[in-house]
Amino acid sequence: MATETKAPVKQGDEKKLYIFQQGIPEDAPGGVPTQLAFGIVSTIPDPVNPGDITFTLKAPTGFAFTGWLSWAYHDVNTMQAKSNMNTSQGSLSNGGRTLTFTQNPYLADNKEALGYSAQISAVDGAMPGRYTDGQLTVGTASPVKLKARVLGPDED
Repeated sequence: MATETKAPVKQGDEKKLYIFQQGIPEDAPGGVPTQLAFGIVSTIPDPVNPGDITFTLKAPTGFAFTGWLSWAYHDVNTMQAKSNMNTSQGSLSNGGRTLTFTQNPYLADNKEALGYSAQISAVDGAMPGRYTDGQLTVGTASPVKLKARVLGPDED
């Protein structure tokens, strides 16, 4: 029986990852929480194994995280899930505006992706509009801008 082995941990390997936001969440103050989704793919065909690194998400203006998040591996070509969904609770700070968690975003090759979802809500008193001042940092990789839209009272 063959045993699958991971490539050795390489500090800074996260710089070989392409990290992106998927869609723009919309929510109204007092509404049901929505999901801020982001994905990670490899920019090279070889394994990427940065080891456990810190993910830091800063919510766009008008939003706060609940702390709940989930992730799963997906096939890059079909976006079909290759693993069961994992759920976790991240650490909240700054009134829920910052969510942090630690994980190894290991990718065996550039044919798989990691899809993440963090629960987010528009805060009471948030002004309607599109906000682009959120940020996602994964270890030492380049930060990614996070966007979200606060809905007005007549939108759903």
